[in-house]
Amino acid sequence: MIGEFALALFAAFYYLPWIFKGIRDYLYEAPYYKKLPGPKGLSFIGSAFEVAVGEDTTAPLKFWLKEADKAREQGHDIFTVTAMGRHIAFPLSGESVKFICESNEEILKGKDYEFLRPWVGSGLMLSIGKKWKDRRRALTHVFHFTMLEGYTMTFNKHARVFVDILSKQSGTVVDMEIHLKRLSLDSALNTTMGMDFGIQHNPKHPYLASVDIFTNYAQRYNNEPHMWINWIWYLVYSREYNDVLKKLNDFSIEVLAKRMESVRKGEVDLEAKYKPLIDIFIALCNKGECTYDEVHYELNASIFGAHDTTSSTLTWIFWCLATQPQHQQRIYDEMTEIFGDSDRDCTLEDLQEMDFTERFMKESMRVFPPIPTVGRELMSDFQMGKYLLPKGSEIFIAPHIIHHNPDVYPEPWKFDPDRFLPDNVIERNPYDFIPFSAGPRNCLGQKFAMHEMKIIMSHAVRNFVFTTEHDILDQECKVEVMCKPSLGCHLKVEKRK
Repeated sequence: MIGEFALALFAAFYYLPWIFKGIRDYLYEAPYYKKLPGPKGLSFIGSAFEVAVGEDTTAPLKFWLKEADKAREQGHDIFTVTAMGRHIAFPLSGESVKFICESNEEILKGKDYEFLRPWVGSGLMLSIGKKWKDRRRALTHVFHFTMLEGYTMTFNKHARVFVDILSKQSGTVVDMEIHLKRLSLDSALNTTMGMDFGIQHNPKHPYLASVDIFTNYAQRYNNEPHMWINWIWYLVYSREYNDVLKKLNDFSIEVLAKRMESVRKGEVDLEAKYKPLIDIFIALCNKGECTYDEVHYELNASIFGAHDTTSSTLTWIFWCLATQPQHQQRIYDEMTEIFGDSDRDCTLEDLQEMDFTERFMKESMRVFPPIPTVGRELMSDFQMGKYLLPKGSEIFIAPHIIHHNPDVYPEPWKFDPDRFLPDNVIERNPYDFIPFSAGPRNCLGQKFAMHEMKIIMSHAVRNFVFTTEHDILDQECKVEVMCKPSLGCHLKVEKRK
């Protein structure tokens, strides 16, 4: 009895500062949120039960879209929710999104990103202020159009491996999600680390498994509040988490050490026109612009950002491809016009001719955005149009909400690549289409990703026909670190004759 009392007393004192901070923040923010549109729910708890995922990770998006429709019907351009003391605002249109996206002050990532810090550090992905501006400026040129030419050979190489693997499974139903994940990780590691790790031929590679486990923990941690209690985390989850985190960090540390040794021996030219990201970071390190540890963390962040977003986007694109045979045929016809009967690699010039393919990809990303939300935590009171949001509250930019605005996209769930014809695009607010976020903190590698995905599409559609018995909207979106299809992406793959 005394032991239990002592444990309870210790726990009370241990969590007292956290509890006081939570109460203080809630009391400051709550009066603002009472005046703002959105479901009120119970004090402090708010709408937590409506978005509690359990096994059903499709619940949050369904709730967000329902509340967005309600708010629009009432003439609002945002809606707000409270969940376990967290106050969150969702902008509903490109017009309201632009206020936060164009802010150069409110660039602090939301609370949910903290779980990633032990893996990606405090570099470009999570830093703010001068450090973020300097790092962003140093890396912007890497993704300039002229630099992308150096990566096309790598993208073509891994796309060919992908084709070879699918060829051996022709005539069968294939789990495209896992194959696209391996392909994306191969490309990401190659362009980042400068080495070919052969993930597609080695699906049991420990790095692939470690990434899957870590991102699964990140998703669960943000949606399962019991994991926030330190002693539960320590007793139940910490051993596997720490083991996986060590494997991820040890991998990049080992590769970095070998690369730096090669640089020291003169085997690597840091002044080469085309080079992997690791060489760019090493050059910054040699100039004293970042530390060895920062290079290690930036590499981790680059691999995570390059492969997870790309593989998720490609999964949805291939789902749309299989469920829209008339559009798949148009893409094949476009590829035939560009390549004829040739099986040659795709060039930058070829990419510029893929007009319909690009429109199809963008419509896939509109209907099924790969990123569930982009979060910001407000450092000061913030005016979003006519709505005043309090310091400490959060803004969730949810591309699904923006992309399914019926005032901008009539029949928003109808798949129509012509929405991205130039004459239609020019009529819309630039922030009405934000698959990779937007503004000063947008995805630095979005052109990089679009080039890679076009090259993969060119090889895939020239070689195969993809089909499914499902309709496009049979899928629901699972809200995880990335948006995942609820049914998976199991497509029949048949070699073209």
